[in-house]
Amino acid sequence: MKGVQLMRVITVCVGSACHLKGSHEIIDYFKKAIKDARLDSEVELKGTFCMDKCTEGVNILIDEDPFHASSVDDAHQIFQTEILQKRK
Repeated sequence: MKGVQLMRVITVCVGSACHLKGSHEIIDYFKKAIKDARLDSEVELKGTFCMDKCTEGVNILIDEDPFHASSVDDAHQIFQTEILQKRK
């Protein structure tokens, strides 16, 4: 359907390993980035428990695509390339 905008979904793991690796700081970054970019109506932020890739860093799904962040800087880069640059 033309003119229908699909909601993007960012899901961040908050399981034990990801929590210890900084998932809450990454969630805080995504909350601020979504608000600052005025994408509240276009991007949904969710938390989930274990994604079974505990050695990879904080696990993130953007829609169905997996990503891993070792820092807020990594999360920033993911947001820039996967959300801002791919806006329709």
